[in-house]
Amino acid sequence: MSSFEGHKILLTGATGQLAYAVGGHLARANTVHAIARFGAPGSRERLESIGLECIRHDYVKDDLANLDDDYDYVVHLATTQAPGDDDFENAVEVNAVATGRLMAHFPDVKAFFFSSTCSVYEPNGHTPLKETDPLGDAMRGHCPIYSISKVAAEAVVKFVSGQFEIPAVIARMNVGYGPGGGLPVMHMESIRRGEPIYLHSHKPNWFSPVHEEDYCEQLVAMLGKASTPPLLINWCGSQLVSAEEWCTYMGELMGKEVEFVYSDELFPCTPSDTTRLHEVIGRTRVDWRDGFERLVTQGAADPRQSPGGS
Repeated sequence: MSSFEGHKILLTGATGQLAYAVGGHLARANTVHAIARFGAPGSRERLESIGLECIRHDYVKDDLANLDDDYDYVVHLATTQAPGDDDFENAVEVNAVATGRLMAHFPDVKAFFFSSTCSVYEPNGHTPLKETDPLGDAMRGHCPIYSISKVAAEAVVKFVSGQFEIPAVIARMNVGYGPGGGLPVMHMESIRRGEPIYLHSHKPNWFSPVHEEDYCEQLVAMLGKASTPPLLINWCGSQLVSAEEWCTYMGELMGKEVEFVYSDELFPCTPSDTTRLHEVIGRTRVDWRDGFERLVTQGAADPRQSPGGS
């Protein structure tokens, strides 16, 4: 972190799980302007308490000219994603078109970071997915609009990066987790309540979970590797772990039995190939067992509650 300081950064999606952790990490040595609608009570105060300067701004609808024009970096983590959402027109506008407008408005930044998702891949069973693998729609059963609008957004980022020569990163997040939430935290809360864990029928459900300490450091490292055309990279942990394995482990720590319910309607596993990640920025440091033990013993919270949520 000592090598990344004194910058002015625009952060979108500030009230989300990833952005809260990333914003706090960046704000330790940089000026971070966090934009969001801040509709939920206390959401603004929560971010200000960790050093972020909050600006009420909707990047989709509001005039971007109202924002400062001297940012060094834009970290774009905002997205629209809700279980069952089938409004494709809105999703493409929010996740793709508005992303292009945002990026084009800041042509002089040192780097533009776009958070994509590993659900843009066509699932391939238990085979770790490479950045060059076929694209598809891993979320069609859970959130129909999500994967397809993220594929569209990636295309927009690639175009704008080339058109304006903006160094960029397209990072395909796998399963991020930590004190501020994530899929494993949702699982932990279900286990505490004695509720079943809902998973896809093609078991075991392999993923590449990454603790927030690692994904914050990865983001900074990726900013330093931004390029034109954009660096396309899996954003994930170095270890493959099944959801069954991490749930069973957390259940043992809590003294709880874990019940699994399987369905083809839930999103399939999307383990990530880490070859490019390790070549470009190196391995992650937090062992998954340590990370999940900390969730159980030190506490974590995730406001999103739905079977099989992501």
